[in-house]
Amino acid sequence: MTTTMNQKVAVVTGSSSGMGYETSLILARNGFHTYATMRKLEGEGGTKQLSNIAKDESLSLEIIQLDVNNDESVTDAINRIAKENDGRLDVVINNAGYDLMGALEQTSIDEIKAQFETNFFGAVRMMQAVIPMMRKQGRGIIVNITSLGGRISFPLDSPYHATKFALEGLSESIQYELEPFGIKIIIVEPGGVGSNFLKN
Repeated sequence: MTTTMNQKVAVVTGSSSGMGYETSLILARNGFHTYATMRKLEGEGGTKQLSNIAKDESLSLEIIQLDVNNDESVTDAINRIAKENDGRLDVVINNAGYDLMGALEQTSIDEIKAQFETNFFGAVRMMQAVIPMMRKQGRGIIVNITSLGGRISFPLDSPYHATKFALEGLSESIQYELEPFGIKIIIVEPGGVGSNFLKN
């Protein structure tokens, strides 16, 4: 699948279901050459469904493996995308994440670290991988999906809120670093969304 010179290139993490799945389709339907990325390609119902829709609608959409928790996986995926598009990357949607509910005193440190690894460090890993490309081309948009839970806290969800507050703070800070290079940081703070997020 080749990209035309005028076609913008987008990457979406966590595309196997929910907002990532729908965002990948929206971008592809609006002319973006879209890379819908997910941790596991096999055994995911969304993978086949997304592939079938892309084929039926002749969308410029590719499904590739990318685990935001793994340095090598992120590097390999971004290098592949850069190679296939002459080093061009216009939009990155950092969407991968999950919720961890329960009382803090009953939540293990390992569980909290795992929550941060995906929700916060996963987005950081992606940004560190794509910012050099965007800086070189003099433009780019990074969209960090945080949450209403990055602004307002509710009980029994403290590790999740902590990850989203952290991502909000980081996003607000780096926008000043990146603006001179033509790179825009956008924060999206969804409230209740009809998806299988809580089930997952």
